[in-house]
Amino acid sequence: MTKKNIAILLLEDSDINEVVDFHNLIYKDNRTREEFIWEFYKAPAGKAIYVVAKDVETKKIVGTQCAIPINLITAEGTTILSAKSEDTLVHPDYRGLNIFENMYQLLFKKCRENNIKYIWGFTSAKKPFLKQGFTIPYDHSQSLLVINTLTSFKYLSELNTHNNAFDRFRIFILCVLSKLLSLKTYFPHRMAIVEDLTSVVKDKTYEHDNSHLLKFALDKSFAIKQDSSFLKWRIVNNPYHDQIINISFFEKSKIIANIIFNEHKEGIWYLINDVYLNGLEKSQKISLLNKAVKLLLKQKEHKVNLIRTWDFSHNEYGKNEIEVRKKNGFLHLERGISFVWKILDEKETLSPHKFILSRIATQGVI
Repeated sequence: MTKKNIAILLLEDSDINEVVDFHNLIYKDNRTREEFIWEFYKAPAGKAIYVVAKDVETKKIVGTQCAIPINLITAEGTTILSAKSEDTLVHPDYRGLNIFENMYQLLFKKCRENNIKYIWGFTSAKKPFLKQGFTIPYDHSQSLLVINTLTSFKYLSELNTHNNAFDRFRIFILCVLSKLLSLKTYFPHRMAIVEDLTSVVKDKTYEHDNSHLLKFALDKSFAIKQDSSFLKWRIVNNPYHDQIINISFFEKSKIIANIIFNEHKEGIWYLINDVYLNGLEKSQKISLLNKAVKLLLKQKEHKVNLIRTWDFSHNEYGKNEIEVRKKNGFLHLERGISFVWKILDEKETLSPHKFILSRIATQGVI
């Protein structure tokens, strides 16, 4: 590798267009400036700390790394500032120059200066993060609810361009199995009595607050603080989401569950988040999710071919979520990417195994 003079700097506003072009060049993507501003400038906990690597001679950006501030809430109601690692990228022509490591060193320094206690994220590249002092306590998994077998097969088989004929056959069998399991959705579920149960279905213009639900669900754990400012950023103002179905269930005007779906493309949907009032029986959660899926399927203006989720089995809360989904016909798959975690303040004691996670922990860009 030819020695190059690389400067590691904080992003300046004048660099945004070049960073967007750099991202699109490497990922063959079509991220816009608007999407970049939303993701890295508008998070309610603060503007992202965004680091770039520049070739001093050419002045071109050849690497990026950032941390998006995200508030966490503990069982005691304490708010703790964390950050989600994003946009880890080094130009192929500049690998082997310690750019990744040097960007992270500046990022850690700036995070500590901004009182960020933890940094976390998701990756399929484990070794570079381990070298930077991250731990990898677990991987996420996923579940599928196939509504249209052929459309789901086409979508899933094309996710990996290296799939051979045998791989595609296995995916087809998986889709058929998931379709058979999905028939459970169409049968009513017995539910312990919930008095005066009502449901409200809204689109992405709906602003809400899940703090009441999370406060009781934590039980010595912690989660992303899903207050109205976070949900407005993550759900309402998200430029990547054209279609959102947001379903809230109420008992005597008191919210007991909130279940959010978003469409990715062509009838492929994600179950972003499902939270329930602590104390509800498992049968009640099963029935409420069943009602939510049926309400989604009844939306005549929306096509639903497949519903995907992210699952987490590293604590009892996540295991219970998986069981509730299985009872509704979701097919659980132990396939996912790694969760990475780093403590930036040695006085902090949160354990990643107590982190309540769902797909809402992503920005939902795919």
